Amino acid sequence: MSSRIANLAANNQLISYLLRTQSRLHQTEVQIATEKVSQDYAGINRESQRLLNIENTRATLERYTQNNELLDLQLEITETTLEGIEGTIHDFREQLFLYESGSLEDEQRVKDIQDAAMRALLDMEVHLNTDVGGRFLFSGTRVTTQPVDLNTDSLADFQAEYDGEAVVYPITRDAHVGTNLTTDATVTGALTFSGGDTITAANAGTLSSISVGSQITLAGSAANDGTYTVVSNDGTNITISGTIAGTAVTVTNTVTNGGPDAGVTIAASSYYSGDSIATTHRVEDDRSITLDLTGIDPAFEKAIRAMGIIAQGVFGTNGGLDQHPERIDQALYLLTSSLEPPGVGTPPFGTEETSNMSQVENDFGYHRVLVDQINTRHASLIGFFEQRVADVENVDNLEATTRLLDDSQALEASYQALARIKQLSLTNFL
Repeated sequence: MSSRIANLAANNQLISYLLRTQSRLHQTEVQIATEKVSQDYAGINRESQRLLNIENTRATLERYTQNNELLDLQLEITETTLEGIEGTIHDFREQLFLYESGSLEDEQRVKDIQDAAMRALLDMEVHLNTDVGGRFLFSGTRVTTQPVDLNTDSLADFQAEYDGEAVVYPITRDAHVGTNLTTDATVTGALTFSGGDTITAANAGTLSSISVGSQITLAGSAANDGTYTVVSNDGTNITISGTIAGTAVTVTNTVTNGGPDAGVTIAASSYYSGDSIATTHRVEDDRSITLDLTGIDPAFEKAIRAMGIIAQGVFGTNGGLDQHPERIDQALYLLTSSLEPPGVGTPPFGTEETSNMSQVENDFGYHRVLVDQINTRHASLIGFFEQRVADVENVDNLEATTRLLDDSQALEASYQALARIKQLSLTNFL
């Protein structure tokens, strides 16, 4: 018969207390090693819901900040591009002022200013085709489509297309960028050519989308294949010779009478291949930025139109610049209107849209300031939430170390006590 004082129940209970102390010691060791109160949410169950809310809010702010940084890069590149565009327009206007102050009929001076106009046009094309990572900045939502194609590489090619007499460069915005179509007899019906200057569609009203002053190209008619300027259009009948209403611009072109011809197609296109749909960027939960600057913004379009008006027509021909000094004032008005808010003077081709480089640059400057302010606020809030997360998740190292030492001493004492108790028996007291 055993003489030990401790029985099985007492022994088991002492061991359970010892193991509890040991578990607490191991938990404290993990806390000190990881600097976290717990390795899962269950260990902080009373704070877990608040912690999840804080972490989700922080993650949302971080995503907004990352997206805003990408937007700011796009805005910065756009700003740099706008500075280049403004410089191109300003430099060409200065050259045009200089040309205006001297002889307007000197062949070399005319060639020089038309060369300058062509260089400015090509510079505008390069600037407006700027892309960031394969996404074009000025193409609206068609970000993978190159927005601007002036369809020329040299002054000679440009003047071959726009001789300034039979085909003149579009003089209004609608004529410049408002028409973009290809149509055939399935829509218009057969076309009839009459009077040497009139094109008539068999289906009434089917030509109404073609703007007065725009350039059209006929194909499939043999005798009348070519490019023409629209002088007037009632939706069914297009006239390609005469003075464009409301302007002093006269076009002299003719067609060969004939038809009806069902094999003719009519194409009209602008230099712009993007769209006019604005994109929206959400910078935070309750605020967005609308980006609607495209390659046909009036600030750009007016400048391109002015450059084209000057570049058209070969010297010494009826459509040459030397025969049309009025084009200088027309171009200067458009260039100034593209750079600055509307001022004095009468628009040469009717009312123009008011957008200008000064306004465009101000808008983008505001966007950049707004993005910077919001990201600064986000950074402050992220820092605040990170501190709240740290308050919940992180362990107090001094407190944990103290508990570790206490538990270590307690565990050591527990082992000693258990060993001592196991040695006790009634024999010791007899």
